[in-house]
Amino acid sequence: MSKRLIAILLIGLAVVIWGCPKDEDEDTPAPTPTADNATGSVRSDTSGVIETPAGARIAVPEGAVPRTQSGAVGTMVFSIERDNNATASPPSGETVATDVYRFGPEGFVFARPVSVTIPVLDAPNQTDVQMYRVNPTTGEAERYSAVYDPDNHTLTAQTYEFSLWFGSSRPAVNTANGCVHVVNNSLHWLVMCVDSFDLTYPEQDLQYMASYGNGGMWAPPGNIGFANESEFFMPQGTFWVCLRYHIEDIFGDYYLHDTASVVIGSAWNYWDNPVCSDEIITSGPSAYADTGECVCIPTPTTSVGTGDIQVTLTWHYAAPGVDLDLWVMDPDSEWCYYGNLQTASGGELDRDNWCSNYQNGWPENIYWTQPPPAGQYIVAVDWYSTCGSDAVGSLSFNVRTVVRGTAQTYTQTIQENEDMHEVTRFTISGSSVVFQPPRSDVSWVHLPRPSKL
Repeated sequence: MSKRLIAILLIGLAVVIWGCPKDEDEDTPAPTPTADNATGSVRSDTSGVIETPAGARIAVPEGAVPRTQSGAVGTMVFSIERDNNATASPPSGETVATDVYRFGPEGFVFARPVSVTIPVLDAPNQTDVQMYRVNPTTGEAERYSAVYDPDNHTLTAQTYEFSLWFGSSRPAVNTANGCVHVVNNSLHWLVMCVDSFDLTYPEQDLQYMASYGNGGMWAPPGNIGFANESEFFMPQGTFWVCLRYHIEDIFGDYYLHDTASVVIGSAWNYWDNPVCSDEIITSGPSAYADTGECVCIPTPTTSVGTGDIQVTLTWHYAAPGVDLDLWVMDPDSEWCYYGNLQTASGGELDRDNWCSNYQNGWPENIYWTQPPPAGQYIVAVDWYSTCGSDAVGSLSFNVRTVVRGTAQTYTQTIQENEDMHEVTRFTISGSSVVFQPPRSDVSWVHLPRPSKL
């Protein structure tokens, strides 16, 4: 058996990251896939639920939205976008059993795990149901433990980070998932994550186990979206779990943690003798609890600004990194970017990810601090520097636009040293917003690009 230290949630999910093709005709609106989308704003000091007509859902507990860099209350726009153009690739022998959903915002680590639910479309009897996320850093599918509800046909998981998610099914055999029953009888928030594990069937499951940034949370009754008792389906094996208790009302002010182990020794079938015998029961921290963090719980990413317009750029490349830049032009032809942090119309760049402070996956963000003027806006990405990296060739990136509550995410590729790769255009007129495809017959190569100190 191999043992490795890793941060995996006791309630999670898994994904893939792909995007929309370009349409070069400016006069024709970009094609819209069959929609099952929703957006909603949540603050650091509030909770909230965002749900699509088909039942995809985000439940955000109070305290999950990180505060800003100055410590002020942060606000995040959460979004759900069904994207069946994305390729879902479960392991051999499994069948995709859900639509593919992109949850946003990407590029941020939440201060508390956020609950995500996906409807299951096809899970026949005698089936083992799985949940997958594509890791945004590696692009690899990862399997997460999840709660499956066979009555309502949903998979639910919790995560510190967003990207694309999907579910699959496979025959319920002896190597299928087992079950752990978690009960929280304490009056404190309880956060759980796996420090390390030995899998019973590593040849089948190890390559799909989730990595950094995943965890599970259980809380007393009355907290939005979470119960104080539930069953979670995980691979068979031995898991060493870190339990973190939050003692004060304000999340993160003071906490203690314990460790525990749980052995999942048999397969569990959702329709045949569904008894969950492996349990973790807790009534609060023990007398031997240590102060401080669980090492498998990630550090939150501070919030950025949002408004009637918010455009966020994320990309992944190992240090020393690649410096891409986000540019947004307003109807007055003024660009908001690193060389012009604020525009007369209210555009503001409040986060830049560049070579001297590069963080892999850290988002860049432009938003409007006041009601934006009517007219056309242009979103572009510029390749500024390879930051001393070897030749890169090309790089995939994501841009999420949120315009008056409508979210659209674009996954595209930029070539090394490419000037002003146009991503999309959108026009605001009265109460309406119309998105247009990028234009290939316009060049912005002569715009000034000030040096970065």
